[in-house]
Amino acid sequence: MSILEFSKKIVIFFILFFLSQNALADGPLKKIVLKSKFPIIVIEDKKGNPFTLKFNNYPNQNRYVINFWATWCLPCKKELPDLNLLSLKLQKYKINVITVSIDKKNIKDQLLFLKNNGASRLSSFFDKKMDLYKALKLRGIPTTILVDKSGFIVSKHEGVLKWGEDKIVKNILNLIN
Repeated sequence: MSILEFSKKIVIFFILFFLSQNALADGPLKKIVLKSKFPIIVIEDKKGNPFTLKFNNYPNQNRYVINFWATWCLPCKKELPDLNLLSLKLQKYKINVITVSIDKKNIKDQLLFLKNNGASRLSSFFDKKMDLYKALKLRGIPTTILVDKSGFIVSKHEGVLKWGEDKIVKNILNLIN
């Protein structure tokens, strides 16, 4: 490899590194311009029973932070304790933090994984067929969406965040109210 090729790779590395650092800058969650209703899709609860997240049917109820994850996703594992902390910080605002796994492993193993990785207090659901994931047109994990009182998706974030940080909590409150 020539010095010129090596220099180009170094420059590209630093540009990508700089851009990834900016992704964690203030205000990382952005409001969706064209809000859409949360789809009514059957997934599974922690006992493996069919369950439907019907936000649209209960106007003026709680708001939700919904995180899509899987056990094989290292970035997902990294943010689980932060989601747990976020849940504690948001409960006084009647905002629920829930997880939806797209993993194909059995549910007991996934619940144990959550417990062992600092996310034991989160409500957990399972989308093994990825029907909800596909209906939301998600592109990767971790992805987190915010759902308002009326069942509208108001924000979507792809990637890891330090969810428990005060600036993120304020950002969520501004978007979801």
